[in-house]
Amino acid sequence: MERVVNTPAKLLFISAVLLASCGPKTSTPVRIAVQTPSTNNYATHFASWLGFYKEEGLDVTISQIAGASKVLEALVAGSADVGGGVYEQTIQMAAEGKSVVAFLSLTKSPNFAIVAKPGGAVTSIAAMKGHSVGVSSLGSPSQFYLNELLSKAGLSPNDVSTTGVGMGATAAVALEKGQVDAAVLFGSAVTALEARIPNLLILADTRTPEGVRAAFGADEYPGSSLLATKEWLATHADESARVRKAVLRATTWLREHSPEEILAKVPAEFHVGDEAAELAAIRLAKPMYSADGRISKEGTETVRRVLAASLESVRKSNIELANTFVNP
Repeated sequence: MERVVNTPAKLLFISAVLLASCGPKTSTPVRIAVQTPSTNNYATHFASWLGFYKEEGLDVTISQIAGASKVLEALVAGSADVGGGVYEQTIQMAAEGKSVVAFLSLTKSPNFAIVAKPGGAVTSIAAMKGHSVGVSSLGSPSQFYLNELLSKAGLSPNDVSTTGVGMGATAAVALEKGQVDAAVLFGSAVTALEARIPNLLILADTRTPEGVRAAFGADEYPGSSLLATKEWLATHADESARVRKAVLRATTWLREHSPEEILAKVPAEFHVGDEAAELAAIRLAKPMYSADGRISKEGTETVRRVLAASLESVRKSNIELANTFVNP
């Protein structure tokens, strides 16, 4: 019988083969549609910037799409596997008989504030009657939040005039130029405007746990989430688990690092121009990042209540909330 001799070189080669076999076999393609980087969706982008997708054996392509509704359209049409949207969209889709599931929660808040210029007629939510309010777009979650707060103040949606003013800088400019009397702003758009208008009136603020409680009567309100169709999750369990792990790692990284360290990782083209405002927005957002990516039953019921106040389709549908999310 021939004797097999394992030389050092041969042993080294065998070890290299064995080590290689322990890692991801192939780089699996996944298409993610998400809006431009903001404090609300940082984790989805940071998972790419920090290399976490690659470390999980994923070849992720990120398409930046304007507007949460467009993200949902890409998801339902099949041009994206995963959508960076908001939890509300799963309930809206369920009311239409479509199954879109949130499989990771990024934030425990929608991260918005309703603001008005000092010296104007609008000094509170109750004082909005007969005035114009800017929302990101008509029929968007920002309008649903406004309707909820109007109801709490004893008003109806018909008591105000709502105008689509977009998000970020365009919404802030609409308020500054007097095109609207108040506006729903998100994240760094609020802090940037505060830097320009030091006495800016904050009429409602969900950027803090106390603000979420005041606005919705709940300790948390599931906000930005990773979404996918029920069919994709059923046939891509491994890929969805790896996407979830990569993004949750990014969320943990964001929670553990300073605003300065976080901003330093954001590519220059995504800076809004006012560093102090961006740092302030990150500082406010950090406590609202989910530690475990889970969505509570109470949170889903709060979201349904808010949507039902604005959408007849949600009011009339017998939605099983357990089918709208999957926890890690």
